[in-house]
Amino acid sequence: MTDNTFNNNSSEIIYSLIQTRLSKKQMDWMKTVMLFENETLFFQNFRRISQVIPSVSPEWSSSEKINLEQLYSGLTSGRWNLQQFCQCLLMVCVPEDQNVAIVKKLMQSADISELIGLYKGIFFLENAYEFVPLVEEGIRTNIPSVFDSIALFNPFAARYLPQQSWNQLVLKALLLERPLYQITNLDLRKNEMLAFMATEYIHERWSAGKTVSPEIWRLMEGFVNREITADLLKVIESGDPLSKHAAIIVLRESASNTCNNILRPINTTLWNYIGEQYYFRNKEV
Repeated sequence: MTDNTFNNNSSEIIYSLIQTRLSKKQMDWMKTVMLFENETLFFQNFRRISQVIPSVSPEWSSSEKINLEQLYSGLTSGRWNLQQFCQCLLMVCVPEDQNVAIVKKLMQSADISELIGLYKGIFFLENAYEFVPLVEEGIRTNIPSVFDSIALFNPFAARYLPQQSWNQLVLKALLLERPLYQITNLDLRKNEMLAFMATEYIHERWSAGKTVSPEIWRLMEGFVNREITADLLKVIESGDPLSKHAAIIVLRESASNTCNNILRPINTTLWNYIGEQYYFRNKEV
């Protein structure tokens, strides 16, 4: 089924990464299990990884961070552990004409930790785009840790999901109270429909006497209309400090873009600060 040869640069990087962090005994074992001859052996070997490989999260050197972030945006912030890298390496060894069916079958019986490893690793596959339906199914989960493996620090969603599925992912992140600033390339995929859906969500929450995350206003940048302007002014008048800060950013940028007739780049650092303050202080994420 596999000849233990690598067909893309990412697999070589993963192999090199784990080789420097596993013991000789562990690495020899990995070399052996990568030579699985059929689907059954793949399933067995994948599940044995958690028994043989430690769940230690690697520390990265400066050069490793640069190389890994170029390969997989968000990886060095995404709480990867050695088990997940080994699971990913095993996935890469499955022939492309079989990997979608095999991964789908494995997901049907996988435990939570295995699902997390699978969803995080799909992006590394050469035919990752073929896994869109599987990832769309995964977005429906109500298990926060599994949803996080798809939505947070994972470039797959931004690169491959169609707009409707992307919007569903962002709204689901709001419903599950997950940190939007950890969604890779969030600003690149913002769209008018998402801003409209977020506005509807805000009004529903307000009608029920509930608050919203200050991060939600990040979705409005570039799509401010009369209704959104009224909402932003309401937040500035009576919102909490972080929400007021967010509203001011959006109104200021909207006015600046209108006056200069150009679309300015999103202030990612400022928005990330708001997200960090909100979730680490109030949600303890």
